[in-house]
Amino acid sequence: MGIELHHIERYSGILFMVFDRKSVISYINADYKRISLDEPLSALWSDDPTYANYLASTFEVLWEQTIPAAERIEELLKEGPPQA
Repeated sequence: MGIELHHIERYSGILFMVFDRKSVISYINADYKRISLDEPLSALWSDDPTYANYLASTFEVLWEQTIPAAERIEELLKEGPPQA
């Protein structure tokens, strides 16, 4: 089993995990730029398959909008460091 890592530009939204389309953990309104080990996040756990399927479908829609991370890394390397 391999791992595919993709990049999506400027995504902000729900952070979630789906397990076998049966149960989910979601962090609604979690700003990933502000996540800190010093502050707890509020999470929702559910074993509702309807919600799990909804989030899995959401992931699939977002996945179609991504590019392979290696491709994005190559683009960034060609651009070089940001100019001040």
